[in-house]
Amino acid sequence: MNDFLKSGFLLGLGAAVTGKEKLEETIMKLIEKGNMSQAEADTLFDDFFRKGEEKSGEWNEDFMKMVKNQLKEYGFVTREELETVQAQLTLLKEEIANLRNSNLNKELDQVERGMENIPPGFSKDVE
Repeated sequence: MNDFLKSGFLLGLGAAVTGKEKLEETIMKLIEKGNMSQAEADTLFDDFFRKGEEKSGEWNEDFMKMVKNQLKEYGFVTREELETVQAQLTLLKEEIANLRNSNLNKELDQVERGMENIPPGFSKDVE
């Protein structure tokens, strides 16, 4: 998968560089022939640059979506999902601790109540 992503990235980068070089070459020929002024060429470059930035942002978003989908397909969870599970685990640990303390207190109460039935003359404090 990693090689696939790397190849796709390099292919896209190569196409962009080649396209830019061809565009520059074509515009320079138009300027040399007098079919285009330097100001028009600068405006054209600015327009292509702006469009390239916009497209780059779209590609980055698409790439991130693809990566997230691949990670999800492989069973990875999002940070939010992990934090939710961690919070639930913390609550469960607290609940278990409270139940253990509650059961311990009940057992102590039962022992103390059982001591009330000791006949007179016997000590409740057993060593």
